[in-house]
Amino acid sequence: MLEFLLSLPAWLGCGLTMVSVALLGLTVYLVSYNLITKHKSDDLKAPSSSLFGVVGILLSLMLSLAFGEVIVELVSIRNTVEREVIAISDTYKNLCLFDQEKTYAIQTIVLDYTQAVIDDDWPALANDNLGQRAGALEQQLSDAVMKLEPTTPMQEKLWSRIIDDVDRISDHRLTRLDYSVAEPPIYIYVIIFGFFVTMACFGCHRPQTPLIVLVLLYTAFIGWVLYLIMTLSDPFQGIGVHPTSFENLVEKMQSGIR
Repeated sequence: MLEFLLSLPAWLGCGLTMVSVALLGLTVYLVSYNLITKHKSDDLKAPSSSLFGVVGILLSLMLSLAFGEVIVELVSIRNTVEREVIAISDTYKNLCLFDQEKTYAIQTIVLDYTQAVIDDDWPALANDNLGQRAGALEQQLSDAVMKLEPTTPMQEKLWSRIIDDVDRISDHRLTRLDYSVAEPPIYIYVIIFGFFVTMACFGCHRPQTPLIVLVLLYTAFIGWVLYLIMTLSDPFQGIGVHPTSFENLVEKMQSGIR
């Protein structure tokens, strides 16, 4: 179900989540009200109202923690992507400084690899994998760089930097994979349980039009936040991280190679 929602356009996935959570919450509320009315449990109203306040606060706190966690992780992922782009850019620049003509073929591999990250890696990351073409080009790049033969002290320094940057590129690529397979915060299940308890506590109040509207608005908002938490927990799918920096780098390298 989650994969299906995340595979949809963001507006549609968010809308379906909000509607589903709203209907589910309303159902729990009405069932709870019928049970309380059936047993004529008027004495439950006062403690239920108090419980509703406590659970509502705890639910808000858990939602805040979960949302804050995924935002911090999203920032970390974006920083990793930016560092990867910088490593690729530095590799390309140092290859040009090493020997523009001698390293032309390797520069082309760097360009092809960057394009493969966009066309091959990113769609694969949405399915918790890495692209085969990008992996093959990464290996080609590593092999080609190792075969370079520096002849001057300056080339020795540049070659050392290039090797370090290629290693960083590989590390950052694996880090992207680690982020893609990460699961949503474990306490998301506690949030869902707290949501059910909150809606059950609503059952101490008789359904009236204003209250029904309030319940629908409340549950739709919870659904919106839950969708954001879920989609941001899968950063390479939906509204998370996009390869914009790689696209900009490709344009710059293409103009340089031409």
